[in-house]
Amino acid sequence: MTSGTSLLTQAEREEAEKLGHVTRYPTGSILFGAGELTDFVLLIRHGHVKVTTHSSEHIVAVRGPGETVGEMAAIGQEARSASVYALSEVEALYLPGDVWLDFLYEHPRVMRALLRHLHARLKEATRKQAEHGIIGAEQRLARGLVELAAKIGTPEERGVCVSLNQRELAGLVGVSRESVSQVVKRLRAMGAVTTGRERIIITDEAVLASVADGNTIS
Repeated sequence: MTSGTSLLTQAEREEAEKLGHVTRYPTGSILFGAGELTDFVLLIRHGHVKVTTHSSEHIVAVRGPGETVGEMAAIGQEARSASVYALSEVEALYLPGDVWLDFLYEHPRVMRALLRHLHARLKEATRKQAEHGIIGAEQRLARGLVELAAKIGTPEERGVCVSLNQRELAGLVGVSRESVSQVVKRLRAMGAVTTGRERIIITDEAVLASVADGNTIS
């Protein structure tokens, strides 16, 4: 969930924008759904999206500016394996699948950059899977909140706001909804977080970072 780096250089992005068109999605809208037989690729320009499986609350990743979504359907020419929803107002460059593939063939550097992005995503997924067996719910949730705060957090007077509900957090970090509720309750009692409708506000980043490093909540 670390903040993504831009896949394209400025010159490559300007060239790509001549081949596609800019489209916008309101907060909460679906960009595409699992099982769809579409193959377009979206290069995110502004905003953040969540990638989900099974349900809209089972988040497997969050993507932001400079990152792509949908590229595997274009490459593999198979049905979508996940759904993507707008976490905020999203602006993206829409590229038809065949246009995207031609662009990759004509720009080997972009092809290599995409492979590095996909490799990083695979490493992230493998790390999460390994952590699920050895790291407790407290540490996993704290790490998830720290990473989300860095990527999609919005500063406000009380702290940094992460606009996800507890079910979404449970799916993202791989713990039960009940465990998330218990950990959040303890963090709230310590003054580390406050909660609201569809959001968690991190009010003490030092405490959260300590738990993410493996220190147990007392």
